[in-house]
Amino acid sequence: MSVSSKPAVAAFFDREAAGWEDAHGPKSVRAGEFAARAGYLRALCDALGKPRVVDLGCGTGNQLIDLASHIVDGVGLDLSSEMVSRAQANAASLGVDAKIMFQVGDTASANPADIGRFGLALFVGSLEHAPDQAAQLSAAAGLLEPEGRVVVIMPHPRNPGVLLAGRGDILPEDVPLRHLAPRALTALGRIAGLQLESVGGLPYRASGGVVAATLRRWPILAGAYAARFALA
Repeated sequence: MSVSSKPAVAAFFDREAAGWEDAHGPKSVRAGEFAARAGYLRALCDALGKPRVVDLGCGTGNQLIDLASHIVDGVGLDLSSEMVSRAQANAASLGVDAKIMFQVGDTASANPADIGRFGLALFVGSLEHAPDQAAQLSAAAGLLEPEGRVVVIMPHPRNPGVLLAGRGDILPEDVPLRHLAPRALTALGRIAGLQLESVGGLPYRASGGVVAATLRRWPILAGAYAARFALA
């Protein structure tokens, strides 16, 4: 992330923090989308034997907090101090703040000397806001234990909701937004020393009618997807 982009991204998400739970949280209008991601990540953590998890671009922390009983411990990083403050409060309110830590930090420069190594690194709706996505993936790879995994969850760029919304009405031009198709993400992963293991479809702003029918037939193209990588 460029020096000029970091303050803009932090400022934008600071402003969004107050309404983030209502818009994206486990009890929001997008609760089904959150639950689908949670189910996927819980199952993966169980399969990996309750790993240490780092959430890169953690927002208000709900996705990592949801995994509390499926991991040994976790760290969430975010540029936004307001998001981190709310994540810390959420963890404390649920009594998991002893095993899950949230801190303000640049995910592109996360250092294992400071936060340790992890069995799982997550980008949940965050990689698309990084101007240098290969550098972000390289940083995540550098945090992994030898058998660790990186998971990227993002909407497909051809998702109908993404195409209709564009940058939206509230996203400033200096806040990056670049959704990647699985093939493009896989190519960036190779640059970062990662190899793709699997890609699976997840819902993203699913609605009725044509979108719902398209989602059933082409779940990755019409929804979001979870891409899992191992070290190459």
